[in-house]
Amino acid sequence: MKRLNLKTWLLAASAAVAFTGCDLMKEDLEDCPTGLYVNFVYDYNIQRSDMFKDHVGAVMLYVYDDQNRMVAKKIVGDGFFKAYGRYVHISEEELQPGTYSLLAVAMQKNFSDALAAPGAKYRVAGDAIGDQRSQLSITLDHSPAPALAPSVVALPGTRATTFVSTVAPLDTLWHTLSTIVTPASQHPLQLTPAMLTPAATEYTWQRDGSIKSNGVSTVTVVKGEPTYATMSLIRDTKHLNISLRELDTPENVVDTDYDVFIIDDNSYLDCDNNLVQRGDSVIYRPYAQWTTIFDGKGLVANEHSAHYDLMFNRMMYNATNADDNAILCIRKKSTGQEVAVINLPYILSQGRTAYEINAYQPQEYLDREYDYRLEFFIKNGRWLFIDIHIDILSWAKRIQYVDL
Repeated sequence: MKRLNLKTWLLAASAAVAFTGCDLMKEDLEDCPTGLYVNFVYDYNIQRSDMFKDHVGAVMLYVYDDQNRMVAKKIVGDGFFKAYGRYVHISEEELQPGTYSLLAVAMQKNFSDALAAPGAKYRVAGDAIGDQRSQLSITLDHSPAPALAPSVVALPGTRATTFVSTVAPLDTLWHTLSTIVTPASQHPLQLTPAMLTPAATEYTWQRDGSIKSNGVSTVTVVKGEPTYATMSLIRDTKHLNISLRELDTPENVVDTDYDVFIIDDNSYLDCDNNLVQRGDSVIYRPYAQWTTIFDGKGLVANEHSAHYDLMFNRMMYNATNADDNAILCIRKKSTGQEVAVINLPYILSQGRTAYEINAYQPQEYLDREYDYRLEFFIKNGRWLFIDIHIDILSWAKRIQYVDL
């Protein structure tokens, strides 16, 4: 006769009790998972790892019914996501059984704190219960810009140029990329609630410019059962550091001698995170700038460098029409001479060659990367070459002026 050892018997008994309890306790569901459970990942980045816990501070989760009408909304922050394994729960009382689609917007800190901070804000509209999904939009604050020299004041085809405040850096914005549903029977929450792990996300860049993933468009909530979904986020807000070095007279470089700005038409995002060009060019100027000086001795050369930190909203790369791309302009204030006027998405996307093994397409690289560094070397009042740096790889690529 076969014998069951004590360990095997206890495991079987525990499983039976758990199954029976959740199957029969339909009136009191406190001990049994029901409703919709949503957790979040931010792994659509160059590091290809989930950095949600360390980067994101607050999430607004929206739930839409099969008529694309918002029926539920959750705002979660205040340090809730500081640990892995945190999920947002919408109970059966809040969400009736049915088929729904999800949308999420996230920021680096609480939404109320971001709105109360100085500087430009991301403002969400069309996010009230009952609103249609297509009504949701996000606009980055911008206002009438100070006068610029007439040579470069707007992108072709756009009207009066506007200005994004430089009082403070932008608070970082994330948007929905994909949603993955995990069958309840396979989800780790069933076995180890404290060790909830996200589902694996997969991304493939398509020839038409879209992102294909293993995500789904809808989730189905069943009465008396749990539904588990993982939402993947894409980071829209980017940072760029620019350094200027003069080859002829390096000791004369001072940050206040140059006007540095980005021009783009990218202040408005729709519900699907698409940039909606409204013919309203936006100017991004540095929120910080400074000059570093190193006085060499003997054979060590002197070095003066001007540095500028800028932040900007999601940037798109148009390979067929360069006029639609953002422009980086560097201008000498004393003469009005343009030191550089370049196609910024094109230059930044050249950094993808540091990751040849992954064969990133230009737009995929622009969406995955969020921290750029460009170093301009100037001669005779014009840029001679640019070094593109990937700091995490100690990698740099040089582009000559004649190459463009």
